[in-house]
Amino acid sequence: MSSQHLPRIDADDLADLAVAAFTREVFLTPKPGLPDCRTAQTPANSVFSSLVDVGVRLHGPLRAAAGAGADIGRLSAACRAAQARVPHTAALHGFDVAARALCLLTAAWSRGATGTRDACTRALALDEQVEPSGDFRDSHRLLSGRTKWHGLTAAEAALSAVRAARTRGVAEETAQLDALLTLMAAMDDERVVRDKGPLALRMVQEDAATVLAAGGAGMPEGRRLLSELDEQLTRYAICPATSGALLTVVLFLDSVDSRPLAPAA
Repeated sequence: MSSQHLPRIDADDLADLAVAAFTREVFLTPKPGLPDCRTAQTPANSVFSSLVDVGVRLHGPLRAAAGAGADIGRLSAACRAAQARVPHTAALHGFDVAARALCLLTAAWSRGATGTRDACTRALALDEQVEPSGDFRDSHRLLSGRTKWHGLTAAEAALSAVRAARTRGVAEETAQLDALLTLMAAMDDERVVRDKGPLALRMVQEDAATVLAAGGAGMPEGRRLLSELDEQLTRYAICPATSGALLTVVLFLDSVDSRPLAPAA
């Protein structure tokens, strides 16, 4: 009896999927506390406009990361180049971490990751070996200390949420917003704690969980609560940057792992 497997994917294709994931996260709207299409209408906010073409400029470093093989020096150079493509204003909102995560994940897949958990495990191991540099040192690692495996679990939960929503016929953007809310409810978002303190983190987690309990972004009460959460985070300038970066990870993992199966040779 024949078996099936995911087809091999080359460096260019990995970079294409990573750029697409980054771009989908940028344009997803409305994202509570994070830059989205609405900020393009705000002249004083240059974050969104600075991100519009970043995904395309990330393609070269992402392809280099996927082609680095076992050479940590080449992978480190690719990560530095990717981070350098992200404007400082966007880095404050977690997009530097997203770019780094995509580099590490493309490297993990190119090294033979067999699935999403294996890719994340390999990426986290590479994260220990590749130091951030330049203006992005304050972002440190993708996830640090005790949050590392917690973050992996949260990403898996968000990935499951996206796929379960699709099977119910939920619109794609709504499914992605619910995945973001899943991350916000579960994550001890380090940047929220650093910038606004533990009470702000508790508010983000509890309010995101309340939106999900009301049916998520696709239900009338969920949409109302999502709007309230968005207003709260905007009013207090609370940015769930780590959750936003992990949403990019989720979208990328989903796109790589959802490729059509190929017959085994």
